[in-house]
Amino acid sequence: MQRNLQPIPHDLVLIGGGHSHAIVLKMFGMKPLPGVLLTLIANHSDTPYSGMLPGHIAGFYRHDECHIDLRRLANFAQAQLYIDQVIGLDLENHTLLCANGPAIAFDVLSIDIGSTPATITVIGAI
Repeated sequence: MQRNLQPIPHDLVLIGGGHSHAIVLKMFGMKPLPGVLLTLIANHSDTPYSGMLPGHIAGFYRHDECHIDLRRLANFAQAQLYIDQVIGLDLENHTLLCANGPAIAFDVLSIDIGSTPATITVIGAI
């Protein structure tokens, strides 16, 4: 008996443009997984590469040298990109609520939003 081995579609949604998600996008671009629809939701179209930020502050690197271009990376991975902020998570219905866009359905969700430093305690930090 011959079986139909077509892949089952899955909506993989990545919240945040952190390092792990940048790697996922790069890997998808190099070797897409059949049936997987990839979506990235990030607050900005670029994300800093934290290892290079001290050099950027010191003037050794330009902005474009130490930031990852999420638009270009999402395009390479053939992923949908929403520049938006997730404001709600409905686990029962497998949907995300965004501040400015439509609700987004997901089968698998990954969150990599990084950290937010407590700049209020650092003199001169903005």
